[in-house]
Order: sequence, then structure tokens, then C-alpha cells
Amino acid sequence: MRYMLKAVSPVIALLMLIFITIGVSVVIYTWTTGYITSYETQPTGFEEIKVEAYKVDGKLLTIYVRNIGDVSVIVNSIYLISPTGVVYNLSPAVISSSTKIWGGDVWTIDAENLQVVKESSGLIFNDTFTEENSSIWDNDYVNYNNDWSAIYYDIDGLKLLSRSDDGWAVRGLISQSKIVDLTNLPIIIEVDLQKTNYNVPDYDAAGSPFAACMYLSSAKNPNPYYATPWFAVKLYPRASPSRTEAQLVTRNANIETEVLYTWYSAPNTQPRGIFLLIFNETNKVYYYFWHDGRTELYASGSWTSTGLTQVFTKEKQYIYLTIDNSVTKRSRKVHIRYIQIYKDYKVTVSNVAPGWTVELTDNAWNALYSTVALASSVTFNILNYIIENSMPLDGHIRVYTYNVTEFNMYGGWRILPREMKALTVSIDNVPSGEYWVKVVTKNGVEYQYKVRIP
Repeated sequence: MRYMLKAVSPVIALLMLIFITIGVSVVIYTWTTGYITSYETQPTGFEEIKVEAYKVDGKLLTIYVRNIGDVSVIVNSIYLISPTGVVYNLSPAVISSSTKIWGGDVWTIDAENLQVVKESSGLIFNDTFTEENSSIWDNDYVNYNNDWSAIYYDIDGLKLLSRSDDGWAVRGLISQSKIVDLTNLPIIIEVDLQKTNYNVPDYDAAGSPFAACMYLSSAKNPNPYYATPWFAVKLYPRASPSRTEAQLVTRNANIETEVLYTWYSAPNTQPRGIFLLIFNETNKVYYYFWHDGRTELYASGSWTSTGLTQVFTKEKQYIYLTIDNSVTKRSRKVHIRYIQIYKDYKVTVSNVAPGWTVELTDNAWNALYSTVALASSVTFNILNYIIENSMPLDGHIRVYTYNVTEFNMYGGWRILPREMKALTVSIDNVPSGEYWVKVVTKNGVEYQYKVRIP
């Protein structure tokens, strides 16, 4: 019997080999990628922590925790356990200050009472002249060529009145001592001066020949114009045309003037100028100026002169506040609402630790400035606040013994592999004694260490 055998076509055989190869490749690829994906999603390391040391500072306990594993850990619980089994759940401390912050202040952490307290004040003095202050001012010394004069204080501030006995007269205050030291910069002065239209024809104070002045001089004279060299800010009258200029002025051999603003003669004028002066470079003054109220800043810049250089060489200075007046018929009046003198446009907070968050807040506890400490102190430059709001800062200093942003992001202290981090918590209301401190990570890994609370 004869059998007929048919061979597979070479073309079909080739196609079958291709299909088989593709199928096997798909299977291998799927298995391999699935394995790799599965492998990559598995933990590659382990969590392990160790407490290496601790420190007690008043009511603060700092625990030094090292991550000895090979993945990052997040510590979110710290406990103290007494020998009798009492457990204290410890939290980071939030420490705050009282209000009224001045440029130049240095504040520090009082760990015993968990407060931020003032270590040294930046304020030299601040006077709103609602009552006489003989510890700062001499009311009687500055009185030159007056036929009649008066100084009085009320709820609105200082009022200086003068009537000239023919020619220029001066009446006002001088500081009891030399209180501005230009060898110890910076020094900041803010003063609010106004020419009132009291007894002025047509109520035109801008066109009337009297001035509101603050002088800065190392010399003492009943008429500060002769206490050379001096630096002054003035609301000063000019003629042709009649007007009042807001000026920076110096006098020694010569008078040098910088005009910041001009009020021209007109009925019902009462020129008012607020000068913010920052002395933070030798022989130069930086100024900010507002006219007719401290709302919109009108002028700013820096100024130097030969006379100012000579003032700096005299070191400590008196402050004069005066009405300079040439009116002989009826008295004129100057109004000074306040003067502030303080040491700097920066605020420092000391005795903090790296990683703590330090804030300056307003009185409603809204953060105005915030930073994470990199060293044992933090310094805020608050010049923008001063320009916008004047001083003092009616708010608080608030210190968190942790990095707020990081803590909120991770739900605890994040410690990288091999990193040691200082974790500071409050032990307020924890009695003295021996304890075990238990540190626990978010994933439940824990470590216990014996501590003593004094």
C-alpha cells in the first residue's frame, strides 16, 4: 500500500517560527516586568532608631535620636514612663513673648518658665508727650528772645508756643543728657512735627514765619541754632513765594539743606511732616518722609553733607524739640505728637536651637516674619514693617521647638538614614525623678532610654 506524505510549506514553517518566537517573548517580557515591578515595590531596607543622649534645660527635654536603619523614619510619639508605670505623652513646646517689640530688641528663651523674655531693649525712649517727663526732658533751658512763651502737654501731644521779642525766638525742650550715640550705630529716630494755624491770619500756617524743628547736637545752648555743629529736620518758612519746606539741614561754617516737600501759602494750611531717620553708616542719614499724616510714603533716600560729617565726629548728641519763631504780634504754636529713638531696625531672638521655627507675629498671632533657625540665634530685619507701621511692633515672638513646615508635612520629625536629630519636647508638669523615655516612629518602631528629670 502506498502512502502519500505532504511536507509543510517552507513559508508556513517560517511564519510558525515567527509566531512561536513572538509568543515566547511576550510571555518572558510579561513575567520579567511583573517580577521587577513587584520587586521594586517591596521595602528595600528596615527602620531602626537609637537614642544616643539627652539634655534637660529647665522645662525642655532634648533627646538625640539617630536613625541607624537604611530608610528614613518619622518619629511622631515620645513618652516618659515612670517606674510605677505612669505615662506622660510629650509634645514639642510652643513658647511666646509678651507684646511691644522695638527695633534693636534682643529676646531670649527662658526655658524654666517656657517664655520668650526681653534680654535687652532696643528702645532709647518713646514719648507721646501726654504728660511732662522730667527724667528725659528739660522744659526750661531752651528759651531765647521770647516776649511770651508756653509749653504744655495734653492727650494729643506736646504744644510749644512763642511770641518773638523782635527777631527770631526759640522755645522748646532739650534732652537731659546726650542720649544719641553716633559711635554706636545704627540709631533710628522718628518724629512727627506740625505747624498749627493757631493765631495765624487766614489760618495760613504754611505762609507764616515760624518753624517746627528737631535738632541733634553735641553742644548745649538756649538757642540750638548756635549749638553748632548740628543736624536738624525742620518745617521751615520761606519767602518769595511764601511757603513752608520740609528740610534736612546741617550747620557749622555753612548751612546745607535738602528739601523733601513744600507747602505753599494758602488759607487753612497746617503743614505736618513725619521724618524717619536711620543712621547706620558713618556721615550719612537715610530718610523716609510723610507729609500731612503717616499714610502714603512721599520721599525716601540718603543724604550727607559736610555739616553732618562734623556732627558724627562729636559722638553723643542732645535732642532739641523747638518752635523757631519770628512773629512779634501774636503767638504761634507748634504741635509735636511723638518722638521715638531706638537702636536698630532688627530684632534678635537668642537661645534657640537649629531646626526650631521662630516667628514675629501681630497682636492676633498672625505671622509677619518666620524662619527656621540655623544657629543659636535668629535675627529679623523689620525695616519694611517700620516704614509701613512705625514702632513698636504690637505683637509677639513665638518659638516652636521643631520645624513647623516639616513636622506638618510628615506628621512628625523626619530623620534620614544615619542622621542624628535633636527632638525637643516640653516636660512642664512632669515631676522630678527617673524615667524611661520611649521614642516611637510612625511605623511602630521604638527605642527606650533611661533619663533623669531634675
